[in-house]
Amino acid sequence: MKKVYSAFGDFFGGGKAYDPSSQSQSSPVTITSFSQPHVLQTRMKEEKLSHGGTVKANLSPVRLEMNHGSVIMYFCPMKSLQVLEIVAEGDGGNIPVQAKIEGLSVPVGYKPGLYELENIELTSNGTIQVKATEKTTWKYLKSTLEQ
Repeated sequence: MKKVYSAFGDFFGGGKAYDPSSQSQSSPVTITSFSQPHVLQTRMKEEKLSHGGTVKANLSPVRLEMNHGSVIMYFCPMKSLQVLEIVAEGDGGNIPVQAKIEGLSVPVGYKPGLYELENIELTSNGTIQVKATEKTTWKYLKSTLEQ
């Protein structure tokens, strides 16, 4: 299987690689302070979601990239939040600015690029929480290197 190397790894002494064949399917996807959760917050506001609400949704596109030995998810390219089901109505309050993700694993056959993240649970109580469900899937859209 092909290894995916982190950007600029050779410049800074050693490049870490993500090798899908050596990882279990439970390798976590993470977010960082550079993941731009304000983009997710904006899409939630556009869908009239509010604090305390929970929905099942699709997020598209999100970017997955290799960074320092981990696969990081970025919300910056996200154009749409498709609400599939309202689980709980919000209380009308403001959507939090911080986000966390829970239970998202590196997709099988991972390659860096844009993905549609399908069938997640999205909650906004204290933080924006993006949670995997039993139906969560990653749909590869394209490489971020394509024009």
